[in-house]
Amino acid sequence: MKVPALHISIKKDLKIDIRKLICINLVLIAFFDSYPVYSTIVPVRVFVYGLKFLNMYALLVLLLRNSYKNYILAALIFPVWWAYYNESSLLISIQLLYSGILPVLTFALLRDEERFKVAQWYIKLFISLLIIGLPIYLLINLFDIPPLFSIQRGEVGKGRIYDNYLFFYWSRAGVENRFSSVFDEPGVVGTIIPLIMFYYRRMLSRFEFWVLIISGVLSLSLFFLIVFLPVIYFSNTRLLRTKQLAFRIAFSTVFICISYVTFVFAARSTQDDPILSHRVYNRFEWQNDWIVGVVNNRDTRIRGFESMYQGFIDESDADLYTGRGKDYMLKVYGGSTLSYRVFVLERGILILVYLTFLFAYFHPWRKYLIFSLISMLILMLVFFQRPMLYSLNYFLLVYVGLKLFEMQAENKSEEIDPNNENSPYYSVS
Repeated sequence: MKVPALHISIKKDLKIDIRKLICINLVLIAFFDSYPVYSTIVPVRVFVYGLKFLNMYALLVLLLRNSYKNYILAALIFPVWWAYYNESSLLISIQLLYSGILPVLTFALLRDEERFKVAQWYIKLFISLLIIGLPIYLLINLFDIPPLFSIQRGEVGKGRIYDNYLFFYWSRAGVENRFSSVFDEPGVVGTIIPLIMFYYRRMLSRFEFWVLIISGVLSLSLFFLIVFLPVIYFSNTRLLRTKQLAFRIAFSTVFICISYVTFVFAARSTQDDPILSHRVYNRFEWQNDWIVGVVNNRDTRIRGFESMYQGFIDESDADLYTGRGKDYMLKVYGGSTLSYRVFVLERGILILVYLTFLFAYFHPWRKYLIFSLISMLILMLVFFQRPMLYSLNYFLLVYVGLKLFEMQAENKSEEIDPNNENSPYYSVS
């Protein structure tokens, strides 16, 4: 069912496209949900809540008349509210519904072409900030330029201090050597970039593509450094014939084995280095001099968490399925962190299973099995790093990226040259 575009007449021959304003509002919400440093400044926070208040109006407008397909999508997303639900306060739960879930529901009720626009504008904004920030980052590290001002987030003496340069670049004090653009951690840059490169590679110009690679490398994000080569290698599986895909998988298997052995020896060489041992060697789990896993350095820094979490898993009682409650970490430890284990501890494994089902449902398994497997693996790695795939910024990138993949795979136009993987489809700028 197609819905006619909504307009409000202001003057003769002058109209406001309400649906376009809804899309712009969602782009701004997605950006501020990506943890820019200034999102915690009170005037900015009030502004963001204003955007989300306008989104409630947008949601009502879209709910009044829409397609059954979009209603079903919204209904599938709504149970994710459990990820935000606070058992001790219904008021907080409603506030988090308003802040976290309703924007995603609004996005789900848009038309396909409008969702593409939201993703396109978000990526354009993200890349623009990287382009502005990179020269400032280089000047800071080459000439030790002082910041315009600094702010502290968190308790005095315990919170992180962020230095501001020209409002276009923020750096956490003591971590100036890692590129972070306007976000609170370099890991935000290192996590979002692989998603853009994997799902939107053919929408990027060569300049944009290299801006993303350079920014990801300079973020020194372990996640980015591990996944960016596989992401580049498998981002064009839609163009490969069966034999080509089989060769690529075989080659990748051999390459991964060789790379693993090489990386193990390289990582072991950093064991006695006072700096690199923390950045490299101690980021992995070792057994008989071989890497057997990745250490989530977020929750392992919390004293007593490891034994407490293992006890939680071993008990296998009702809490394992529904969690010990929102903000349990805050009550017990006085603080929390982004970690999939904290998510499981607080929300339980049922919502984890549901999120897996939800994102698996979006994938084209029957037609593109290999692509879907690789995509789900990347999303699981993202969730390991930042368990927020259900927030608007990550959700729109993944959902639109999957729809775009299907569209380009089913309509291999002459603009997509299968003999040249690096030729762009069209620019997002």
